[in-house]
Amino acid sequence: MRIRMNLPFPGFQKELLDVAEVFLSTVVLVERPAEAAELYVRIMETVVDDTRFCAAELTGSLKAFHLIQGQVSEDPQEEKRLHKRQQKTALFHAFVQATGRHPPWGSLTGVRPTRLVYEGMEQGLTPAEAAVRVGDLFHLRKDKAELLQEIVLVQQTLPSACPDEASLYVGIPFCPSRCRYCSFISSEVGDGGILPSYVDALKKELEGIRELMDAQGLKPRSVYVGGGTPTVLPERMLLRLMKSLSSLFGAAKEVTVEAGRPDSITKAKLGIIRDFGSVRISVNPQTMFNQTLERIGRRHTREQTEQAYALARSMGYQNINMDLIAGLPGETPEMFSQTVSWALNMKPESVTVHTLSVKRSSDMYRFGDVAPSGSMADEMLDEARVRLTGAGYRPYYLYRQKHMAGNLENVGYAKPGSECLYNIDMMEDATTVLAAGANAISKLVSPGRKRILRAPNIKDAESYIMRIGEMIERKNALFMGVGKGARPASGFGPQADVLSLELEDEA
Repeated sequence: MRIRMNLPFPGFQKELLDVAEVFLSTVVLVERPAEAAELYVRIMETVVDDTRFCAAELTGSLKAFHLIQGQVSEDPQEEKRLHKRQQKTALFHAFVQATGRHPPWGSLTGVRPTRLVYEGMEQGLTPAEAAVRVGDLFHLRKDKAELLQEIVLVQQTLPSACPDEASLYVGIPFCPSRCRYCSFISSEVGDGGILPSYVDALKKELEGIRELMDAQGLKPRSVYVGGGTPTVLPERMLLRLMKSLSSLFGAAKEVTVEAGRPDSITKAKLGIIRDFGSVRISVNPQTMFNQTLERIGRRHTREQTEQAYALARSMGYQNINMDLIAGLPGETPEMFSQTVSWALNMKPESVTVHTLSVKRSSDMYRFGDVAPSGSMADEMLDEARVRLTGAGYRPYYLYRQKHMAGNLENVGYAKPGSECLYNIDMMEDATTVLAAGANAISKLVSPGRKRILRAPNIKDAESYIMRIGEMIERKNALFMGVGKGARPASGFGPQADVLSLELEDEA
Protein backbone atom coordinates (compact mmCIF):
# COMPACT_ATOMS: atom_id res chain seq x y z
CA MET A 1 0.00 0.00 0.00
CA ARG A 2 1.25 3.47 -0.88
CA ILE A 3 1.49 5.64 2.25
CA ARG A 4 2.19 9.33 2.77
CA MET A 5 3.23 10.47 6.25
CA ASN A 6 2.79 13.90 7.83
CA LEU A 7 4.97 13.92 10.93
CA PRO A 8 5.83 16.67 13.42
CA PHE A 9 9.11 14.91 14.20
CA PRO A 10 10.57 13.13 11.13
CA GLY A 11 13.21 11.24 13.12
CA PHE A 12 10.66 8.50 13.92
CA GLN A 13 9.50 7.83 10.37
CA LYS A 14 11.23 4.44 10.11
CA GLU A 15 9.71 3.18 13.38
CA LEU A 16 6.23 4.37 12.38
CA LEU A 17 6.54 2.56 9.05
CA ASP A 18 7.41 -0.57 11.04
CA VAL A 19 4.07 -0.23 12.84
CA ALA A 20 2.24 0.16 9.52
CA GLU A 21 3.92 -2.99 8.18
CA VAL A 22 2.51 -5.00 11.10
CA PHE A 23 -0.98 -4.40 9.68
CA LEU A 24 -0.34 -4.11 5.93
CA SER A 25 1.22 -6.73 3.65
CA THR A 26 3.33 -4.17 1.79
CA VAL A 27 4.17 -0.56 2.55
CA VAL A 28 5.58 1.90 0.03
CA LEU A 29 6.40 5.37 1.34
CA VAL A 30 5.33 8.20 -0.98
CA GLU A 31 7.44 11.32 -0.50
CA ARG A 32 7.10 13.36 -3.71
CA PRO A 33 4.27 15.91 -3.48
CA ALA A 34 2.92 15.06 -6.93
CA GLU A 35 2.57 11.34 -6.19
CA ALA A 36 -0.75 10.00 -4.98
CA ALA A 37 -1.07 7.74 -1.95
CA GLU A 38 -3.71 5.25 -0.88
CA LEU A 39 -3.31 5.87 2.85
CA TYR A 40 -2.44 9.09 4.65
CA VAL A 41 -0.91 8.98 8.13
CA ARG A 42 -0.81 12.13 10.23
CA ILE A 43 0.78 12.41 13.67
CA MET A 44 -0.15 15.42 15.80
CA GLU A 45 1.11 16.32 19.25
CA THR A 46 1.29 19.05 21.84
CA VAL A 47 2.95 19.32 25.25
CA VAL A 48 1.21 20.79 28.27
CA ASP A 49 3.41 21.08 31.37
CA ASP A 50 4.94 17.58 31.71
CA THR A 51 2.35 15.76 29.58
CA ARG A 52 2.49 15.07 25.86
CA PHE A 53 -0.76 14.59 23.95
CA CYS A 54 -0.13 12.53 20.82
CA ALA A 55 -2.70 11.68 18.16
CA ALA A 56 -2.60 9.51 15.04
CA GLU A 57 -5.04 9.99 12.20
CA LEU A 58 -5.58 7.67 9.21
CA THR A 59 -7.40 8.86 6.11
CA GLY A 60 -7.83 7.41 2.64
CA SER A 61 -8.28 3.65 2.34
CA LEU A 62 -8.41 3.36 6.14
CA LYS A 63 -10.00 5.83 8.54
CA ALA A 64 -9.29 6.20 12.26
CA PHE A 65 -8.25 8.66 14.95
CA HIS A 66 -6.64 7.85 18.28
CA LEU A 67 -5.33 10.15 21.01
CA ILE A 68 -3.08 9.17 23.90
CA GLN A 69 -1.28 11.10 26.61
CA GLY A 70 2.03 10.36 28.25
CA GLN A 71 4.96 11.71 30.17
CA VAL A 72 7.72 14.02 29.04
CA SER A 73 11.18 13.35 30.47
CA GLU A 74 13.97 15.83 31.18
CA ASP A 75 16.59 13.19 30.39
CA PRO A 76 17.34 13.47 26.63
CA GLN A 77 17.82 9.75 26.02
CA GLU A 78 14.75 8.74 28.00
CA GLU A 79 12.73 11.53 26.36
CA LYS A 80 13.61 10.18 22.91
CA ARG A 81 12.46 6.70 23.91
CA LEU A 82 9.20 7.94 25.43
CA HIS A 83 8.49 10.24 22.48
CA LYS A 84 9.00 7.44 19.96
CA ARG A 85 6.95 4.93 21.93
CA GLN A 86 4.06 7.40 22.29
CA GLN A 87 3.88 8.05 18.56
CA LYS A 88 4.09 4.32 17.79
CA THR A 89 1.40 3.53 20.37
CA ALA A 90 -0.99 6.16 19.00
CA LEU A 91 -0.51 4.85 15.46
CA PHE A 92 -0.86 1.24 16.59
CA HIS A 93 -4.26 1.95 18.19
CA ALA A 94 -5.39 3.85 15.10
CA PHE A 95 -4.60 0.78 12.97
CA VAL A 96 -6.37 -1.52 15.45
CA GLN A 97 -9.42 0.74 15.24
CA ALA A 98 -9.31 0.86 11.44
CA THR A 99 -8.65 -2.85 10.78
CA GLY A 100 -10.26 -4.59 13.74
CA ARG A 101 -7.05 -6.60 14.18
CA HIS A 102 -4.93 -6.76 17.34
CA PRO A 103 -1.52 -8.36 16.61
CA PRO A 104 -0.25 -10.74 19.31
CA TRP A 105 2.89 -8.66 19.93
CA GLY A 106 0.94 -5.42 20.20
CA SER A 107 2.91 -2.32 19.27
CA LEU A 108 6.30 -4.02 19.68
CA THR A 109 8.44 -4.08 16.54
CA GLY A 110 11.89 -4.63 18.11
CA VAL A 111 14.07 -7.70 17.65
CA ARG A 112 14.67 -8.53 21.32
CA PRO A 113 11.54 -8.04 23.47
CA THR A 114 13.15 -9.93 26.37
CA ARG A 115 15.39 -6.88 26.84
CA LEU A 116 12.32 -4.97 28.03
CA VAL A 117 11.74 -7.58 30.75
CA TYR A 118 15.37 -7.28 31.87
CA GLU A 119 14.95 -3.51 31.88
CA GLY A 120 12.10 -3.86 34.37
CA MET A 121 14.09 -6.27 36.50
CA GLU A 122 16.95 -3.75 36.66
CA GLN A 123 14.40 -1.35 38.17
CA GLY A 124 13.56 -3.84 40.94
CA LEU A 125 10.64 -5.77 39.45
CA THR A 126 10.39 -9.55 39.55
CA PRO A 127 10.43 -11.36 36.18
CA ALA A 128 6.66 -11.87 36.47
CA GLU A 129 6.03 -8.20 37.29
CA ALA A 130 8.36 -7.03 34.52
CA ALA A 131 6.65 -9.26 31.95
CA VAL A 132 3.21 -8.00 32.99
CA ARG A 133 4.44 -4.43 32.68
CA VAL A 134 5.75 -5.07 29.18
CA GLY A 135 2.43 -6.66 28.27
CA ASP A 136 0.48 -3.69 29.57
CA LEU A 137 2.74 -1.01 28.08
CA PHE A 138 2.80 -2.51 24.61
CA HIS A 139 -0.58 -4.29 24.55
CA LEU A 140 0.80 -7.80 24.15
CA ARG A 141 -1.47 -10.81 24.05
CA LYS A 142 -1.24 -12.52 27.44
CA ASP A 143 0.49 -15.66 26.17
CA LYS A 144 3.29 -13.60 24.57
CA ALA A 145 4.01 -11.79 27.85
CA GLU A 146 4.02 -15.18 29.59
CA LEU A 147 6.45 -16.53 26.98
CA LEU A 148 8.86 -13.67 27.71
CA GLN A 149 8.69 -14.46 31.41
CA GLU A 150 9.35 -18.18 30.82
CA ILE A 151 12.40 -17.42 28.68
CA VAL A 152 13.91 -15.00 31.19
CA LEU A 153 13.38 -17.49 34.03
CA VAL A 154 15.21 -20.20 32.05
CA GLN A 155 18.04 -17.81 31.20
CA GLN A 156 18.39 -16.97 34.90
CA THR A 157 19.30 -20.61 35.61
CA LEU A 158 22.24 -20.62 33.16
CA PRO A 159 25.81 -19.44 33.81
CA SER A 160 26.18 -15.70 33.26
CA ALA A 161 28.98 -14.29 31.16
CA CYS A 162 32.00 -13.00 33.07
CA PRO A 163 33.60 -9.62 32.27
CA ASP A 164 36.71 -11.35 30.88
CA GLU A 165 34.74 -13.62 28.49
CA ALA A 166 33.82 -13.14 24.84
CA SER A 167 31.89 -15.24 22.36
CA LEU A 168 33.35 -16.09 18.96
CA TYR A 169 31.42 -16.41 15.69
CA VAL A 170 32.92 -17.92 12.53
CA GLY A 171 30.87 -17.50 9.36
CA ILE A 172 30.91 -19.71 6.26
CA PRO A 173 28.59 -17.83 3.83
CA PHE A 174 28.16 -20.65 1.31
CA CYS A 175 25.44 -23.29 0.81
CA PRO A 176 24.87 -26.25 -1.51
CA SER A 177 21.89 -24.34 -2.93
CA ARG A 178 20.06 -21.13 -2.07
CA CYS A 179 16.81 -21.55 -0.16
CA ARG A 180 13.92 -19.61 -1.65
CA TYR A 181 13.24 -17.81 1.66
CA CYS A 182 16.89 -16.97 2.39
CA SER A 183 17.73 -13.30 2.90
CA PHE A 184 21.35 -13.77 3.99
CA ILE A 185 24.42 -12.89 2.00
CA SER A 186 25.12 -16.63 1.63
CA SER A 187 25.64 -17.83 -1.95
CA GLU A 188 25.67 -21.19 -3.69
CA VAL A 189 29.10 -22.77 -3.41
CA GLY A 190 29.20 -23.74 -7.10
CA ASP A 191 32.48 -25.41 -8.03
CA GLY A 192 34.02 -24.34 -4.70
CA GLY A 193 36.82 -22.39 -6.37
CA ILE A 194 36.65 -19.58 -3.82
CA LEU A 195 36.80 -21.83 -0.76
CA PRO A 196 40.61 -22.28 -0.40
CA SER A 197 41.21 -18.52 -0.44
CA TYR A 198 38.27 -17.96 1.90
CA VAL A 199 39.57 -20.46 4.46
CA ASP A 200 43.05 -18.86 4.22
CA ALA A 201 41.52 -15.46 4.98
CA LEU A 202 39.51 -16.90 7.87
CA LYS A 203 42.67 -18.37 9.38
CA LYS A 204 44.38 -14.96 9.23
CA GLU A 205 41.41 -13.25 10.83
CA LEU A 206 41.23 -15.89 13.57
CA GLU A 207 44.92 -15.35 14.30
CA GLY A 208 44.19 -11.64 14.66
CA ILE A 209 41.26 -12.37 16.97
CA ARG A 210 43.41 -14.66 19.11
CA GLU A 211 46.07 -11.94 19.46
CA LEU A 212 43.39 -9.37 20.29
CA MET A 213 41.86 -11.60 22.96
CA ASP A 214 45.29 -12.21 24.51
CA ALA A 215 46.03 -8.48 24.54
CA GLN A 216 42.67 -7.69 26.16
CA GLY A 217 42.78 -10.59 28.62
CA LEU A 218 39.67 -12.21 27.15
CA LYS A 219 38.73 -15.89 27.30
CA PRO A 220 36.33 -17.64 24.90
CA ARG A 221 32.95 -18.34 26.49
CA SER A 222 31.32 -19.92 23.45
CA VAL A 223 32.29 -20.62 19.84
CA TYR A 224 29.69 -20.81 17.08
CA VAL A 225 30.59 -21.87 13.54
CA GLY A 226 27.64 -20.89 11.37
CA GLY A 227 26.69 -19.83 7.89
CA GLY A 228 25.53 -20.47 5.36
CA THR A 229 26.48 -24.09 5.81
CA PRO A 230 29.89 -24.79 7.41
CA THR A 231 29.80 -28.43 6.28
CA VAL A 232 29.78 -27.29 2.65
CA LEU A 233 33.57 -27.11 3.11
CA PRO A 234 35.38 -30.16 1.72
CA GLU A 235 36.83 -32.40 4.40
CA ARG A 236 40.43 -31.18 4.04
CA MET A 237 39.35 -27.51 4.34
CA LEU A 238 37.08 -28.23 7.29
CA LEU A 239 40.07 -29.93 8.94
CA ARG A 240 42.24 -26.83 8.34
CA LEU A 241 39.57 -24.57 9.84
CA MET A 242 39.06 -26.78 12.89
CA LYS A 243 42.81 -26.90 13.52
CA SER A 244 42.98 -23.11 13.52
CA LEU A 245 40.13 -23.01 16.04
CA SER A 246 41.34 -25.82 18.27
CA SER A 247 43.03 -23.64 20.92
CA LEU A 248 39.85 -21.60 21.30
CA PHE A 249 37.66 -24.70 21.39
CA GLY A 250 39.54 -26.14 24.33
CA ALA A 251 39.00 -23.09 26.52
CA ALA A 252 35.33 -22.45 25.66
CA LYS A 253 32.36 -23.55 27.75
CA GLU A 254 30.49 -24.47 24.57
CA VAL A 255 31.26 -25.17 20.91
CA THR A 256 28.56 -25.36 18.23
CA VAL A 257 29.00 -26.22 14.56
CA GLU A 258 25.92 -25.64 12.45
CA ALA A 259 26.11 -28.68 10.20
CA GLY A 260 22.75 -27.54 8.93
CA ARG A 261 22.03 -29.04 5.54
CA PRO A 262 21.72 -32.84 5.72
CA ASP A 263 23.01 -33.18 2.13
CA SER A 264 26.36 -31.70 3.20
CA ILE A 265 26.94 -34.01 6.18
CA THR A 266 29.37 -36.95 5.92
CA LYS A 267 30.86 -39.34 8.44
CA ALA A 268 34.33 -37.86 7.88
CA LYS A 269 33.11 -34.28 8.48
CA LEU A 270 31.25 -35.26 11.65
CA GLY A 271 34.40 -37.01 12.82
CA ILE A 272 36.52 -33.89 12.26
CA ILE A 273 34.03 -31.69 14.12
CA ARG A 274 33.79 -34.13 17.03
CA ASP A 275 37.52 -34.74 17.31
CA PHE A 276 38.22 -31.03 17.63
CA GLY A 277 35.85 -30.60 20.55
CA SER A 278 32.43 -29.60 19.26
CA VAL A 279 29.71 -31.17 21.38
CA ARG A 280 26.75 -29.41 19.78
CA ILE A 281 25.62 -29.49 16.14
CA SER A 282 22.51 -28.55 14.18
CA VAL A 283 20.86 -30.80 11.63
CA ASN A 284 18.20 -28.57 10.11
CA PRO A 285 15.37 -30.15 8.11
CA GLN A 286 12.90 -27.17 8.26
CA THR A 287 10.13 -29.61 7.26
CA MET A 288 9.58 -33.35 6.80
CA PHE A 289 7.83 -32.96 3.43
CA ASN A 290 9.94 -33.59 0.34
CA GLN A 291 7.61 -31.61 -1.92
CA THR A 292 8.06 -28.55 0.30
CA LEU A 293 11.83 -29.01 0.38
CA GLU A 294 11.89 -29.06 -3.40
CA ARG A 295 9.60 -26.02 -3.56
CA ILE A 296 11.87 -23.92 -1.34
CA GLY A 297 15.13 -24.93 -3.05
CA ARG A 298 16.61 -27.26 -0.43
CA ARG A 299 18.24 -30.11 -2.30
CA HIS A 300 17.83 -32.75 0.36
CA THR A 301 15.07 -35.09 1.48
CA ARG A 302 13.41 -36.22 4.66
CA GLU A 303 15.30 -39.48 4.35
CA GLN A 304 18.67 -37.67 4.21
CA THR A 305 17.78 -35.78 7.38
CA GLU A 306 16.98 -39.03 9.18
CA GLN A 307 20.21 -40.62 7.93
CA ALA A 308 22.36 -37.61 8.95
CA TYR A 309 20.74 -37.51 12.37
CA ALA A 310 21.23 -41.23 12.95
CA LEU A 311 24.85 -40.97 11.79
CA ALA A 312 25.56 -38.17 14.26
CA ARG A 313 24.01 -40.18 17.09
CA SER A 314 26.07 -43.25 16.17
CA MET A 315 29.22 -41.12 16.38
CA GLY A 316 28.51 -39.99 19.92
CA TYR A 317 26.84 -36.60 19.46
CA GLN A 318 24.61 -35.97 22.46
CA ASN A 319 23.50 -32.37 21.84
CA ILE A 320 21.75 -31.97 18.48
CA ASN A 321 19.50 -29.08 17.46
CA MET A 322 16.89 -29.19 14.70
CA ASP A 323 15.41 -26.11 13.00
CA LEU A 324 11.79 -26.06 11.83
CA ILE A 325 9.95 -23.30 9.94
CA ALA A 326 6.28 -22.51 10.47
CA GLY A 327 4.46 -21.16 7.44
CA LEU A 328 6.45 -22.61 4.53
CA PRO A 329 4.74 -22.25 1.12
CA GLY A 330 1.95 -24.76 0.57
CA GLU A 331 2.02 -26.15 4.11
CA THR A 332 -1.03 -26.38 6.36
CA PRO A 333 -1.19 -26.45 10.18
CA GLU A 334 -1.75 -30.20 9.90
CA MET A 335 1.45 -30.62 7.89
CA PHE A 336 3.42 -28.54 10.38
CA SER A 337 2.00 -30.63 13.23
CA GLN A 338 3.24 -33.78 11.47
CA THR A 339 6.70 -32.21 11.13
CA VAL A 340 6.77 -31.43 14.86
CA SER A 341 5.79 -35.05 15.65
CA TRP A 342 8.46 -36.37 13.29
CA ALA A 343 11.15 -34.19 14.91
CA LEU A 344 10.07 -35.15 18.42
CA ASN A 345 10.29 -38.83 17.51
CA MET A 346 14.01 -38.34 16.77
CA LYS A 347 14.47 -36.79 20.25
CA PRO A 348 16.87 -33.89 19.53
CA GLU A 349 18.10 -32.00 22.57
CA SER A 350 16.80 -28.69 21.17
CA VAL A 351 14.35 -27.53 18.53
CA THR A 352 14.32 -24.01 17.14
CA VAL A 353 10.96 -22.98 15.69
CA HIS A 354 11.18 -20.17 13.14
CA THR A 355 8.33 -18.20 11.60
CA LEU A 356 8.62 -17.70 7.85
CA SER A 357 9.92 -14.23 7.01
CA VAL A 358 9.62 -12.99 3.43
CA LYS A 359 12.35 -10.36 3.21
CA ARG A 360 13.02 -8.14 0.23
CA SER A 361 16.35 -9.81 -0.57
CA SER A 362 14.83 -13.29 -0.78
CA ASP A 363 13.72 -15.14 -3.91
CA MET A 364 10.29 -15.51 -2.33
CA TYR A 365 9.88 -11.73 -2.34
CA ARG A 366 11.33 -11.31 -5.83
CA PHE A 367 8.96 -13.91 -7.27
CA GLY A 368 5.91 -12.63 -5.40
CA ASP A 369 5.40 -15.59 -3.04
CA VAL A 370 2.84 -14.82 -0.34
CA ALA A 371 3.44 -15.56 3.33
CA PRO A 372 0.73 -17.51 5.16
CA SER A 373 -1.95 -15.62 7.05
CA GLY A 374 -1.04 -14.45 10.52
CA SER A 375 -3.72 -16.65 12.05
CA MET A 376 -2.34 -19.76 10.34
CA ALA A 377 1.25 -19.04 11.44
CA ASP A 378 -0.02 -18.27 14.94
CA GLU A 379 -1.79 -21.64 15.06
CA MET A 380 1.42 -23.39 14.03
CA LEU A 381 3.51 -21.68 16.71
CA ASP A 382 0.91 -22.42 19.39
CA GLU A 383 0.95 -26.08 18.36
CA ALA A 384 4.75 -26.19 18.56
CA ARG A 385 4.81 -24.56 21.97
CA VAL A 386 2.24 -26.94 23.46
CA ARG A 387 3.88 -30.01 21.97
CA LEU A 388 7.47 -29.08 22.82
CA THR A 389 6.84 -27.92 26.39
CA GLY A 390 4.71 -31.03 26.91
CA ALA A 391 7.72 -33.13 25.85
CA GLY A 392 10.02 -31.46 28.40
CA TYR A 393 11.57 -28.70 26.28
CA ARG A 394 11.81 -25.17 27.67
CA PRO A 395 11.82 -21.92 25.65
CA TYR A 396 15.21 -20.31 26.27
CA TYR A 397 15.69 -17.58 23.68
CA LEU A 398 13.55 -15.54 21.33
CA TYR A 399 14.02 -13.02 18.58
CA ARG A 400 11.84 -11.34 16.00
CA GLN A 401 12.41 -10.15 12.43
CA LYS A 402 10.71 -7.83 10.02
CA HIS A 403 8.27 -9.24 7.48
CA MET A 404 7.48 -12.31 9.60
CA ALA A 405 4.14 -13.98 8.99
CA GLY A 406 1.71 -12.59 11.55
CA ASN A 407 4.43 -10.36 13.06
CA LEU A 408 5.28 -13.37 15.22
CA GLU A 409 8.60 -14.74 16.55
CA ASN A 410 11.38 -17.33 16.45
CA VAL A 411 11.86 -19.38 19.62
CA GLY A 412 14.55 -21.82 20.67
CA TYR A 413 13.39 -24.73 22.88
CA ALA A 414 15.79 -27.04 24.69
CA LYS A 415 15.88 -29.82 27.21
CA PRO A 416 17.34 -28.55 30.53
CA GLY A 417 21.12 -28.38 30.24
CA SER A 418 21.13 -28.31 26.43
CA GLU A 419 20.56 -24.59 25.90
CA CYS A 420 22.95 -22.81 23.52
CA LEU A 421 24.84 -20.10 25.42
CA TYR A 422 25.92 -18.40 22.20
CA ASN A 423 22.32 -17.90 21.11
CA ILE A 424 21.48 -16.25 24.42
CA ASP A 425 24.62 -14.11 24.45
CA MET A 426 23.98 -12.92 20.91
CA MET A 427 20.29 -12.14 21.32
CA GLU A 428 20.55 -10.57 24.77
CA ASP A 429 23.81 -8.70 24.07
CA ALA A 430 25.12 -10.44 27.18
CA THR A 431 28.78 -10.40 26.16
CA THR A 432 31.26 -9.15 23.58
CA VAL A 433 31.18 -11.09 20.29
CA LEU A 434 34.23 -11.31 18.04
CA ALA A 435 33.16 -12.40 14.58
CA ALA A 436 35.18 -13.74 11.65
CA GLY A 437 34.08 -14.16 8.06
CA ALA A 438 32.30 -12.21 5.34
CA ASN A 439 29.30 -10.24 6.67
CA ALA A 440 30.11 -11.21 10.27
CA ILE A 441 29.52 -8.47 12.85
CA SER A 442 31.65 -8.01 15.98
CA LYS A 443 30.16 -6.30 19.03
CA LEU A 444 31.93 -4.79 22.01
CA VAL A 445 29.46 -4.84 24.91
CA SER A 446 30.28 -2.72 27.96
CA PRO A 447 29.30 -3.88 31.48
CA GLY A 448 25.58 -3.52 32.06
CA ARG A 449 25.00 -3.07 28.30
CA LYS A 450 25.54 0.65 28.79
CA ARG A 451 27.27 0.94 25.45
CA ILE A 452 27.53 -1.36 22.44
CA LEU A 453 29.96 -0.75 19.59
CA ARG A 454 29.72 -2.72 16.35
CA ALA A 455 32.26 -3.48 13.63
CA PRO A 456 30.80 -5.29 10.62
CA ASN A 457 32.99 -7.16 8.17
CA ILE A 458 32.60 -6.62 4.44
CA LYS A 459 29.63 -8.56 3.06
CA ASP A 460 31.07 -9.79 -0.24
CA ALA A 461 33.30 -12.86 0.17
CA GLU A 462 35.79 -11.86 -2.56
CA SER A 463 36.20 -8.35 -1.13
CA TYR A 464 36.56 -9.86 2.34
CA ILE A 465 39.45 -12.03 1.12
CA MET A 466 41.25 -9.09 -0.51
CA ARG A 467 40.80 -6.81 2.51
CA ILE A 468 41.37 -9.27 5.33
CA GLY A 469 43.92 -7.01 7.04
CA GLU A 470 41.27 -4.33 7.36
CA MET A 471 38.85 -6.80 8.98
CA ILE A 472 41.39 -7.42 11.72
CA GLU A 473 42.04 -3.71 12.18
CA ARG A 474 38.32 -3.03 12.52
CA LYS A 475 38.16 -5.32 15.55
CA ASN A 476 41.27 -3.80 17.10
CA ALA A 477 39.66 -0.38 16.69
CA LEU A 478 36.69 -1.49 18.79
CA PHE A 479 38.95 -1.64 21.83
CA MET A 480 40.53 1.73 21.13
CA GLY A 481 37.46 3.69 22.20
CA VAL A 482 36.41 4.64 18.67
CA GLY A 483 32.88 6.03 19.01
CA LYS A 484 30.02 6.95 16.78
CA GLY A 485 31.01 9.06 13.80
CA ALA A 486 34.72 8.59 14.41
CA ARG A 487 37.23 6.83 12.19
CA PRO A 488 40.17 4.66 13.13
CA ALA A 489 43.47 6.35 12.39
CA SER A 490 44.56 4.26 9.42
CA GLY A 491 43.74 1.51 6.98
CA PHE A 492 40.15 2.46 6.18
CA GLY A 493 38.85 3.45 2.79
CA PRO A 494 35.70 5.28 1.69
CA GLN A 495 33.43 2.71 3.36
CA ALA A 496 35.15 3.18 6.68
CA ASP A 497 32.29 4.35 8.89
CA VAL A 498 31.91 0.86 10.26
CA LEU A 499 31.88 1.50 14.00
CA SER A 500 28.59 2.69 15.43
CA LEU A 501 27.10 3.16 18.86
CA GLU A 502 24.07 0.91 19.29
CA LEU A 503 21.71 1.44 22.19
CA GLU A 504 18.51 -0.09 20.91
CA ASP A 505 15.03 0.54 22.20
CA GLU A 506 13.42 -2.87 21.78
CA ALA A 507 9.91 -1.39 21.61
